[in-house]
Amino acid sequence: MQFKQNTIQILDSHGQVITTIVLPTNIKLTQLAPLKILGDIRVKVLPCAAPLRGICVGGVQ
Repeated sequence: MQFKQNTIQILDSHGQVITTIVLPTNIKLTQLAPLKILGDIRVKVLPCAAPLRGICVGGVQ
């Protein structure tokens, strides 16, 4: 059984991707608020992105 998932990118203040994560759709973006500890970041949900496995950091999975 496949669960619905969202691919989310965390970007720094310059628009550079810090990380890309795949989360279940039942996770609300407000639940990611603790990530603000990283500083000036932006969260972006990617539409219809290819499924990834786990967490990617710096382009390496």
